Amino acid sequence: MIEPKYKNLNALFADRVFRIPKYQRYYSWGAKQRNDLFADIKQLKEKDVDRDHFMATVVCYQTDEVKEIGSKEYRLYDIVDGQQRLTTLIILLKCVHLALGVGEEKDELGKIIVKSDGNLILLQTNNTNKHIFNNFIRDGVFPAKDKVATHADRNIFQGVRECNQFVEKWTEDYGDSLSLLRIIRNKLGFVVFDTDDSRVVYSLFEVLNSRGLAVDWLDKCKSSLMGIAFEKAKTDESRASYIEELNDLWGNIYKELSRYPVPGQEILRVTATLYTGTESGKPQKAESALASLTNACSSSDDTVKISNRILGVAEKLVKLQSNIHLGPVTDVLQARVLAVAISLTDSVTENERLKLLEQWEKVTFRIYGLFAKDSRSKVGDYVRLANKIMNKSGGASRYSEIMSALRDIGFDYPIERAVEEELKGKDIYDGNQEVVRYLLWRYEEHLAKKAGVKAVVNEEIKAAIWQARSANESIEHVMPQNPEPGGAWDGKTDPDGRYELIVNGIGNLILLPQSINSEAKIQGFIAKKGVYRKSEGLRMVQEILVCDDWSQKEIEEREKKLLEWVNSEWSDLSD
Repeated sequence: MIEPKYKNLNALFADRVFRIPKYQRYYSWGAKQRNDLFADIKQLKEKDVDRDHFMATVVCYQTDEVKEIGSKEYRLYDIVDGQQRLTTLIILLKCVHLALGVGEEKDELGKIIVKSDGNLILLQTNNTNKHIFNNFIRDGVFPAKDKVATHADRNIFQGVRECNQFVEKWTEDYGDSLSLLRIIRNKLGFVVFDTDDSRVVYSLFEVLNSRGLAVDWLDKCKSSLMGIAFEKAKTDESRASYIEELNDLWGNIYKELSRYPVPGQEILRVTATLYTGTESGKPQKAESALASLTNACSSSDDTVKISNRILGVAEKLVKLQSNIHLGPVTDVLQARVLAVAISLTDSVTENERLKLLEQWEKVTFRIYGLFAKDSRSKVGDYVRLANKIMNKSGGASRYSEIMSALRDIGFDYPIERAVEEELKGKDIYDGNQEVVRYLLWRYEEHLAKKAGVKAVVNEEIKAAIWQARSANESIEHVMPQNPEPGGAWDGKTDPDGRYELIVNGIGNLILLPQSINSEAKIQGFIAKKGVYRKSEGLRMVQEILVCDDWSQKEIEEREKKLLEWVNSEWSDLSD
């Protein structure tokens, strides 16, 4: 039985060195969680109360390892739960350490954070970006922005920056950083659960759940599978082997999630839906997905098999969702389920897989992009086909059958009708900016392909367009939405026509990096061309630059050209 103890940070750090095991999640706190922590600390200062503030629960596994540092001994504890908050507090303590003047307090804090043998108070073995954390905690080296490569890198980078800003603001408001250090070390309280029984670790998330503490579904699954492997292993040797293998697998799962933060429950839902099926024709809910996956484990071998499946799904979902250029095609869960099934099946060649994913994209963009159907549409069709692909059954066991089934899903949403009903002479801008950006970028790629074998898309401009906070920041109206009365745009449109349909139509829209888009504004066409030349790397911009004038006539001609391309681009693939 685990006996909880209440400790402040001083007591918690007194005789311990912490380690985050490799099978644990990477540092994933964002600005909201850090700001909540900062607000709690600030409240303690402003209320000036003589009591601790309960921060969180910390669960530790007491290992057999003891580190002797000078005359002191430090027990090594694996953090089972609470690593996000502890990591943030240690970053914050390092920022305080850097802010303190030379003296006893600075020296003492430095020895807490970095032991005399060079070991840190917190050893990160689970992060691909642990060098960023280690360099900062050990040497005070702030992470460089150009070294930020993954989502996990970005979290650490932002965490260090925000903690440092908080310390600077504290010092400015209250006169010193020592008062902040006193609060962190003495007033922040934790309920600490320690165990030296590895069996307890694997059932811990059920205990936490029963206490009303939020636990990620993926973390629950990991803990449950490890518990099953532990219980069902027949010998101590095999038990250790299974746990080591699961640790490696789950380390790889969280490594994938460090690249892009796909929600844990989605990974479980997709895995369970693909491998254990669904009676309702909908993706399984998180709770039933967890039950399906764990119930499928009758042996320790099964826990390894299920974990491998989860890893495979995680890899495909990360690849899918981290590709921002797919835009509205990946917004709907059932579409992602089907894409993962196509990506995982071994019943097609790699070349066939690429064609199937191309057809999947065509159908999905027509339904959810051009026809703007909501996420309730075609759920059963997508999910049932995904299940058939994974089971190699029901007319989806080979390439031709899967391709035919994909065409059937999009049968009621042909591209010809989409062009006539949703694009031709229509305002496609308002409320559809993501669709517009996606469509226009695909057009830019088409122009590059058309230019020849050696032609390439300008990667720098591509990054600028897709890094815009919202799509509308990168969509330029050549003829402005709100031109100056009596200005350069007067007389450019038919007075009997609806102006918003003309300027918000596909023929009047191009993509530009946000900085250039904001510069163009409502200037006349000649002046705008001067601005556009800064993005001549875009072939769609080159098409505009060759025009001598820009009026309703040019807009309608360009719309006709674009719609012919759309008709071809999103028609079904032939056999």
